[in-house]
Amino acid sequence: MPLFLYTLALRDFLRPRRIVVWILVALSLLALGLVWRSVYAGSPREDYASLSSIFVFRLIALSSAIFATAIVTQEVEQKTIVYLLTRPIPRWQLLASRMLAAATVVFGVTVLAILATSIAIYGFRFGSNPLLVNDLKAAAVGSLAYVSLFTMFTLVINRAMVVCLIYAFLWEVGIPNFSGDLFYTSIFSYLQAIAEHPALPTQQMLVSALAGQGGDAALVAGTAWPVLLILIGSLTGLAMWWFTHFEYVPREDAE
Repeated sequence: MPLFLYTLALRDFLRPRRIVVWILVALSLLALGLVWRSVYAGSPREDYASLSSIFVFRLIALSSAIFATAIVTQEVEQKTIVYLLTRPIPRWQLLASRMLAAATVVFGVTVLAILATSIAIYGFRFGSNPLLVNDLKAAAVGSLAYVSLFTMFTLVINRAMVVCLIYAFLWEVGIPNFSGDLFYTSIFSYLQAIAEHPALPTQQMLVSALAGQGGDAALVAGTAWPVLLILIGSLTGLAMWWFTHFEYVPREDAE
């Protein structure tokens, strides 16, 4: 049954009108990477790290916000939540399957973006990109982390999309550049630790800030992995419990 629920949700999230825009956004990084190379002309490793941090990792957060709201909130606003919940299926299984399907789609879109960025910088010599494997690892765990966090937002906050986008584009962009310990509250900081991107030249202050390297974060992959796995497990468990014990009915003010 969980596999059936997962494949059903995956087909729903992969409908052409939902996914084609994300594929185009991911592939547009190929053209952006070629322009970037001509403008900055740094080392391939630095150029790839800049593009990955500024665009690819932000794409994980943005797509997670969109697909996470489709798990429950969209069903509530479209008044189809009744049909979803009347199925003789435990609510926690229903939510977990849809969360995993959303994270899978986010990961797939991000993989396309990573490969497009790598092709722009290194060509089709994927083995020449020393950051590729770590970025794929970061994309996998990042997709799960963001989807679990944003799903929890949608369960407890009305019109949670605004909150998700604020977290993705204000909190995640700004907090890693602050001094102090606030970077511990940013998923992006942990993904950067897993990706092990090189420090960018100090003269590229704007690029460094956009890449989240303006602060004094000192995270390493050995710390980032357990923290993110605990975060994913805790938020997923809490979301399943919450969805099981609280009512969700069609919203009359969604029109």
